[in-house]
Amino acid sequence: MKKSTASILAIAASLALAACNGPWNMQPDEGPRDPKLWVSMLLVADLPLDTLWMERPVLLSGRADPGMTFVDEAVSQVAIVEPEAGDTLRFRPVAGRAAAWVAHDTAYRVKRGARYLLDARLRWNASKTFPAGAAWRVETLTAETRVPATYALDSQVQVPAESLHPSLAVGLPEGTLARARTDKAYRKSVYDSLNTLPGIRSLASRGVDEADFAAYLEGRAVYRPMGREDTLYFIYDTHRATDYSGNTMSRFSLPFLFTQKIDKRDFGGLILSQRFDSTGARIVDPMHRGILASIGADVDSVAFYQRGAVRPMYITGSYFSDIKGYPDTLRLANMLWGYTGRNVLHSYSVDPLYYQYYKGLIGTGAEGGGGLGGGSSRPQNVLRYSNIGNGDGFFTGAAADSFAINIRALRDTIPISALRDAWLRSDLAH
Repeated sequence: MKKSTASILAIAASLALAACNGPWNMQPDEGPRDPKLWVSMLLVADLPLDTLWMERPVLLSGRADPGMTFVDEAVSQVAIVEPEAGDTLRFRPVAGRAAAWVAHDTAYRVKRGARYLLDARLRWNASKTFPAGAAWRVETLTAETRVPATYALDSQVQVPAESLHPSLAVGLPEGTLARARTDKAYRKSVYDSLNTLPGIRSLASRGVDEADFAAYLEGRAVYRPMGREDTLYFIYDTHRATDYSGNTMSRFSLPFLFTQKIDKRDFGGLILSQRFDSTGARIVDPMHRGILASIGADVDSVAFYQRGAVRPMYITGSYFSDIKGYPDTLRLANMLWGYTGRNVLHSYSVDPLYYQYYKGLIGTGAEGGGGLGGGSSRPQNVLRYSNIGNGDGFFTGAAADSFAINIRALRDTIPISALRDAWLRSDLAH
């Protein structure tokens, strides 16, 4: 009887706590909210001031034209202030683009390590039923950021030996691997033959010697430096290997290791994107191919097509519990690249506020954000975050660098032109 009474009291206490507001109740109230202006601005070191985007939410039923003005331009002012230098950089609206504002001073370049303030005094239509309704409001939007003082990618990237030779990229035959592990003379003959293939740069010239080749045969990842604009092979090999951090994975998942010079005092994370050659081919990686084979399907050419020539890679934070060497070392897996021809990694080092905004935007506390990796070893703030006073969005300083590589793929590719044609036919059919 006492045990039953105690259980009932415990349940009652739990229900009472659940009904009370307190630190255990972090769910925001739902319901209609007043519209806010959304600011999007990235100040990139050494570059001109980019477009400042100022948008407002619109009901799906509103069907507002992109050029429909919601700001009274005659009495509104938008500026970015560099307080230490005493500079006020004024912006003007772009005709026919209500959300876009550009700087008057096109010669100005964003300064490394400089602090910038957003100062926007606006009269805008804050009606919840815009564009049908009108409710003009005067508002001041403010924000602050500091551009990173230091950021650069190293002039070389460490790549797996598999990406340096076509025979290793597709994987040596199982029989060859097994015999070469135990027969030293045979191992040397295989190594010598890889060095003398016509038209192929030798392993020896890449700094991969016989001892390195023996380590490769034993399943250990061998890394060698590669310079900007150099050429490598996409890795298809499905055999397992252990990388420098002790992680065992399929060779096609081995990472490229980019080292970066950063100022950790103002490092908040990275925005990574890939510019690919739109005249080349899309690569069907072994994992994708395996998934399709397991369900008896083939590549959906329409879904596989990506418009334009730039695609996002990751948005990453300043901390990862499970990535050895980060942030000094950046790991980007072989499978990420996905295109033949010239590929350019664009990397933006951003101040800490941007990643907090991004996590709140996507509603996840994962350390990796865009999926680079890492666990959840510490609590993460996933509440909606913005550094825009009286508004929403982000006002962020960044420093950028890029690294170009040329990729060859020996199989499982689809010309981008064929994917585009399939997408166009599908689009016309609908």
